[in-house]
Formats: sequence, structure tokens, C-alpha cells
Amino acid sequence: MDCRDCINTRCPINNTCLPEWLQYTQNNKSSIYASVGQSIFNEGDLVRGIYIICSGKAKVLMDNDIGKERIIRVAGTGQVLGHRGFSETMVYPISAKTIIESEIAYISNEDFFKLIRSNNDLAIYMMMFFADELLKSEQLLRAAGMRTSKEKVANALVRVINAFGYTDNKGKQIDLGLNLQELASFAAISYSTLSRVLTGFLQTGILKKMEKKYYLVDETMIEQLACMEIQ
Repeated sequence: MDCRDCINTRCPINNTCLPEWLQYTQNNKSSIYASVGQSIFNEGDLVRGIYIICSGKAKVLMDNDIGKERIIRVAGTGQVLGHRGFSETMVYPISAKTIIESEIAYISNEDFFKLIRSNNDLAIYMMMFFADELLKSEQLLRAAGMRTSKEKVANALVRVINAFGYTDNKGKQIDLGLNLQELASFAAISYSTLSRVLTGFLQTGILKKMEKKYYLVDETMIEQLACMEIQ
């Protein structure tokens, strides 16, 4: 995808950089065409740059206490990956893999910092982005210890919708991206608990299901349970 005529409205480079810096990005970025389940970066790798999803979906993973991977974030087209590694150590504390075939732009640290220094709007965006990510991390910590299973599933669904949107905006068909086992991991509950909660959501009219596809019916209720708005 060419940065100079990109129509990706969620991409921070496209939204905030001056035209000459779109040209610079196009000339200096690397494009990664990743297959399903391909590693983008791994926990322990050195941070050498930033990643932006031009098209596709990805999941961010962290090992739990028993060495099992847990999905802690999902990201869709236009969203940033790898920012969690920016620290004094510059080492990734998490891993990322593609969910579907994806095109990913890789921008080196040197070039990314040049973009930030030369584009005030990008600097402001990244400042707000990091603040928002910190807030979400705090919300997840609170959710892990305090929320009911219904609230955890609702929270996971809202985060999926905010990352991937709807397959059908009019009918609000949820673009899950994840299978139900992965969705359970994302919600930090067991698969059996997820199945029970989804059945409850269907019975109470929060969701409906047709041909194995889930549709959001009661947006207000899902937001209240999730303590998070659909963006």
C-alpha cells in the first residue's frame, strides 16, 4: 500500500503527517506480507522499529504463569503494533502474530523518530495513544479481579468491535476475527464459561446468531457491561 495515496483513515501516518513526510515514509518503510499465524515479533526481541497494519488483523500475546499464551490485545487495519517495547531496555515484553493474511508496514526506530520530530500532529497522536493504552491496561487489571464473566465477555466483544469493526455495519454483524477458543483467552475465562455467557446473551437479546455469525442487538447493554464505549 502506497502511503502517498493511502485511504486508510485509521493509520496515524496517513492522518497526521505532512505530504512530504508521506513520501519519506513510502521511500523508507518496509512492507511485510504475512500469512495466517505468522509471527510479527516475539517476546525478548530487540525493538528495532514500529509496525502499522496496512490491511489485516493481528493478536498480541503474553505468556501467563504456566507458560501458556494469552491474547491481551487485538489490532486491525490502521493500528499500531510494537509500541509496548519502547522503554529503556527496548525489548518486547509481548509477542504478536497475524490472524489473517496481512500487509504490515515496518518503520525503523530512526525513521519513526524523524517522523515524530517533524510532524507535530503525529507527536500529539502518539502521546494520546500511549495514554489511552495505559488506561486500557489499567481497565484490564481491574477487570481481571473484579468483573463477572458476563462483564469480561462484553469487554472482550467491545474491544474486538473497536479493533475490527463490523462485517455488516447496517446489521451489526461482529467481525470476530478470533475463534471462540481465542475469544475465551482474550476474555480471560474458560471456553465453557464463554459458551455459557454467549448463550445467555442470545437468550436475553443482547446478541443474535445466524449461520454461526454473531450480531450485536443491544449496544447500550453491551457497553454498560463492558464499562467501555464502542468507538
